[in-house]
Amino acid sequence: MSDTPPPLSNLPDGIPAPPPPRPDLKDIKHEGPTYGAEKSSKKKKKERNHPTDPYDPLKKKKGCGCCGCLGGSLVAVVLLFIALIGAVAYFGPGRFVAEGYTVVNLEGAEATVSTAPEVPTLYIGQAVTYSAPITSVPVAIVAREITVSGDFLKEVSLTGAKVAGLPDARFAENLEVYAAEFFDQGITLNGELTGRVMKSLQ
Repeated sequence: MSDTPPPLSNLPDGIPAPPPPRPDLKDIKHEGPTYGAEKSSKKKKKERNHPTDPYDPLKKKKGCGCCGCLGGSLVAVVLLFIALIGAVAYFGPGRFVAEGYTVVNLEGAEATVSTAPEVPTLYIGQAVTYSAPITSVPVAIVAREITVSGDFLKEVSLTGAKVAGLPDARFAENLEVYAAEFFDQGITLNGELTGRVMKSLQ
């Protein structure tokens, strides 16, 4: 068996042989981890770079979606507005209008009612003094300040920041009071006292 000369042995004298080809080595920093290689000790524990991760780390999501916050705020405002309308309809003038009361708007900073109405009436004003001797129909008053006296044969509703009942105020049926301050100076009440009062004075 004869020795076969290497393929490059037929080069002319004086010409060096070309260098051998470089091995195909992959850069693990760009190609990702190789499972046969050793784990780098410099790799952060919380860093996610697994090739099968289908989503970005949650820590990259900051803040909230503007559409969601705006939508929630809008819903809250609408619900608050509906609740306000309902409160006005139930506790305020809307309820009496629905029940057929005649609405009387009292002009001026102070107003006095000395003549009793003949039909159920709602009085609206700023500072109202009701002093009719005898009232035989339901009466409601909505004002910032209310002072009442006289005999009331039917139910009465008083809504205001300050409500005062004088000693000669007598109520044959129920008295409803919604007020921040209710000053009872010695009223006579045969029915029930309903409503809500933040501060009661006597």
